[in-house]
Amino acid sequence: MTTTTSVNTRQYSSLWLPVLLLFGGLLLAGCGATAPVVNSISTPDTLETGESGNFEATIENSEDADEPLTYTWDYGDGSTGSGLMASKSYNSTGQYTILFSASNEGGADSSRSTVTVVRPPQPAQVTSINANPNPVDAGNQVRFTSNVQGDSPLEYSWSFGDGSSASGSSASHTFESAGQYTVRLEASNNVGSDTRSVTVRVNRALPEICTTVSEFNSAFFGRNSSTLTDEGEKSLQENADLLSQCPNLSVRIEGYAAPGERNAQSLSEDRAQAVADYYSNNDVESSRITTSGEGEVSGVTSKKGGTREYRRADSIPQR
Repeated sequence: MTTTTSVNTRQYSSLWLPVLLLFGGLLLAGCGATAPVVNSISTPDTLETGESGNFEATIENSEDADEPLTYTWDYGDGSTGSGLMASKSYNSTGQYTILFSASNEGGADSSRSTVTVVRPPQPAQVTSINANPNPVDAGNQVRFTSNVQGDSPLEYSWSFGDGSSASGSSASHTFESAGQYTVRLEASNNVGSDTRSVTVRVNRALPEICTTVSEFNSAFFGRNSSTLTDEGEKSLQENADLLSQCPNLSVRIEGYAAPGERNAQSLSEDRAQAVADYYSNNDVESSRITTSGEGEVSGVTSKKGGTREYRRADSIPQR
C-alpha cells in the first residue's frame, strides 16, 4: 500500500516572502546613491564694496559621492553662484550670510559662513576752498576756509604764495604787499592726498581820500564848444590823479549845455566824451568811465563858474 504525503505549498510560500523582501531591501540599500558631505567652506571675512572675493568649498567624501553632483552658493544678497569655487563682489555695505549646498540623488549637505562688507578707504579730497574778502587791500586780513572729504585723521597744509604757511582746516593771513597770490591747500590722510588753489588779488593800501571823496572838479567850456581849455585840463588832472590812486573808484561824466547854445543835446554829449577821452589818455581804464549827455541845463547849479557854470561837464565819483 503506497502512502502519499501531501505538501502545503501555500505554507512554504508564506514563509519565503518575508525572506525575499528582506533580501531585496538589503540589496537595494547596498546599491543606493551616496550623498555628499560638505567638509568646509572658505570665504573672505571682510570685503570692500566693489571688491571681488573668492569662495571655495571642499567635499569630505568627494570620491565616494555619486554623480551628478550639484553645488550652489547663496550669497545672502539675493544672488547665487555654482561650482566648488566661485567669485563674488558686493555693492552695498553690511553683513551677509553665505550658504553653500552640495546635493545629488542620495541627499544634500550644506555649510554657512558670514562676510562683512565695508566701504573702501576714502583718500583726502579737497572739494572747495574760499578766501574772504577777495580782493583785499594790503594789510587787511583774509580768512581761508575749506571743505575736505576723506577718512580721518586729516592733515591740512596751507601755502599763501608769499613764503608763509599755516595748518588747520581754516586759516587767516595778511598780505603786506599788493599783487596776485596763489594760495594752495594740501589735504592728506593715510590713503591719499589732494591739492586745490585759489587766487587772491591784493590791492595796495588806499589813501583815506579814496573812501571819503564825494566830489570831483568840473570842466568848463567856451560857448558852443566841446574843446577842453587849459584850465579845464588842469582841473581834470587832479581828478585823474585821484582815480589813479584809488582803484576802488570809477567816474560818471555828465555833460551840459547852457540855454541858447546850438544843438544842446549833442553838445552836452560831446563835452562828456571830451572829458572821458582826457581820462583815458591819462591811464584811467575805460571800464571805469561812463558818460551821459544831459542836454540843456535847467535850474540853478552849485558850481562856482559864474555865467559859464552851465557850459560844463561834471565828474561824479562812483564806488
